[in-house]
Parts: sequence; structure tokens; C-alpha cells
Amino acid sequence: MDATDKGEIHIAGVNKVFGQGASAFHALTGIDLTIATGEFFTLLGPSGCGKTTLLRVIAGFEQPTSGSLRINGAEMAGLGPNRRPVNTVFQSYALFPHMTVAQNIGFGLKMLGKSRSEIEATTSDMLRLVRMEALAERRPSEISGGQQQRVALARALAPRPRVLLLDEPLSALDLKLRKEMQSELKRLQTETGITFVFVTHDQEEALTMSDRIAVMSAGRILQLGAPTDIYNAPVNRFVADFIGETNFLVLPVAQTGGAVARLTLPGGNCAEARLPEGMTPVTGTTVTAVIRPEQAAIVAPETGDLTARVESAVFFGTDTHLHLTLADGQPFVLRRQNRPDQQPPEPGAMLGLSLASGALRVLED
Repeated sequence: MDATDKGEIHIAGVNKVFGQGASAFHALTGIDLTIATGEFFTLLGPSGCGKTTLLRVIAGFEQPTSGSLRINGAEMAGLGPNRRPVNTVFQSYALFPHMTVAQNIGFGLKMLGKSRSEIEATTSDMLRLVRMEALAERRPSEISGGQQQRVALARALAPRPRVLLLDEPLSALDLKLRKEMQSELKRLQTETGITFVFVTHDQEEALTMSDRIAVMSAGRILQLGAPTDIYNAPVNRFVADFIGETNFLVLPVAQTGGAVARLTLPGGNCAEARLPEGMTPVTGTTVTAVIRPEQAAIVAPETGDLTARVESAVFFGTDTHLHLTLADGQPFVLRRQNRPDQQPPEPGAMLGLSLASGALRVLED
């Protein structure tokens, strides 16, 4: 792709309302967002949060009620999907059953009026890109679901769009194929340099593939950042709860100062917790703090920051989740990596927990 063939997306004040009056539904509210050229960007959230509506607005299948959408500096208002420098891959592969793999890939180029030689050359390039040269003459019914998804991707990439939009394209695949296709999608995006905008409700997909993630709820973007920022520094309870497992602890404030506060832990010990920017809790009040299950370790009860009673252990293969109860009755989940010589503690056992330095964070109200 030519270095000048950019795919920056700039969204400013976009609102989308369905219906009118009291029955109006605000699907998107005040969306401000810039997606960089060549970025793998993910819209993440539960069903009904507005992520697919935003993707459809970018694609041109929906027009915003208000606001601006520009791709590479050009205003997209009023332009349909066929007049935008984007292509879309949907949940259903929508391959033509009577065509071969190669013919499916070249179909869009044929509709664009490309020459036969260009169609053949581009189709060959796409087959190599998705590693399906040997299956070029097969029909969709003769290949697996994962292979059909690769064909759909190759067909969408063949016209060299500036932006590729992907609407939960892996949701129909089984777990093993999904994981394989996650790696394939990231490889394809890196090799082509095309801007990818990916919609999913699957946090693992978002964390493993994305350069940046926008977490959405009720038509708004709640947090925007790199996967490590979203996971390690969630801004509120919704984001913390939606992205991975999280322990929520209601704790009294013992002391505040700068960007941290000292919180009183169940059992009487104190620990420092990072504060959201601009937040200064009052000493003696309570706050909600979060810590991930893997950010605590088992130690002797007398040396731990916390003491906890084991309620149950759940084996996950690579690790075990210990469900615990703290001294004040609050629940706590600890994730511990498994070893062949290691057995989980019995229910009723008392453990000490050491919290990783800097892991405890206070959430915004």
C-alpha cells in the first residue's frame, strides 16, 4: 500500500438517535474519537452498548443524527458505504457458494471494473497473505469455518481499503479457531498496514490484538487507552468489572497525600492505593478499591497484608482460582499458576495474602 494511502478516522460529537419524542433511543451520545492510520483499534462492550452502531456509522450503513465523521480528512456525511474508503467483514462470512475461493476473493475487484490481469495478480497476493494458495479452486462448502473466515478477510482486503471494519467476525468459531484467528488477524493487519476497527464483546480478543481499546456502555466511551492501561488502571467500576476478573474492596481511608491514599485493610493492616487524577478522599470515609486476582500471593498468615479463609478452589488447567473470605467477610479471588508439585489449600484453611506493590487502585465515584 502506498504510504500516502492513509486511513485516519476522526469522529467529533457524533450522536445517533433512533425514533422521536419520548420513545427515542440514544444509541450514541457525544462520541469524540480519533483512530490513527495503521492502528488496530477495538470497540469493546456488552450487547447494546453502541459499538456496532458506531461501526455502522463509520461504514456508512447508518448516518449520524449529528456530529462529524472524517476519514483521511474527507467528510463522510451523506456518503453511502460504496463511496467510502472502507470495507466491512461481518459475523456471517457471506461467501458466494457457487464460486471458488479465488472467485470469491476477486469478486469485489471485478465489480470495481479492474482488469483481468489485476484481479488475478491481487487474488494471488491475497491467497498468499491468508495462506490458502492450495485451496484456491475449492468452494466454501469444501473448507472449514476458519478457512471461510480467511476468505472473507481476503475478499475485504483485496480492494486495498484504507480502513477495514470487522463486526465480531470470530464469534461463530470455536475456541481453538478463535485463538488461531486472533493471531492471524493481528498478522494480517501488521503486514498490510491497513487501519483495522474491530468490534467485539470478548475482552480476551480485545486485549490480545488491539493497539488501543475503547470500552463502551450505554452509547458512550467510558475509557480509551492501550490494553495495559485499560486492564491495570480502569477508571470506574464498569470498566474494572468488564475487563477481566477483579476484586472490589470497600475500605476506610486512613490517610491521603498526593496521588495515593493509605487504606485500612480487613484485619487492620494498611496499604497504599493509587488515586484517580483529581480525587482526594476524606480521611475516615470509605472508598472502593480494586486489585486483580493475580496481583496477590500466598504467604504465612502472620506476614501477610491480609488474612483469608479458603472457601473453594477452581482448577482451570494453567492456573487455579481460590475463592476466599477476608477477615471482615468481603470475598476475594486469588489466581495462582499451577505447578505439578502443588496442591490447592483445603477449604477452611487460613492464608496470608501479600499484595503486589502498586496494585491496589481506588475507583472514581
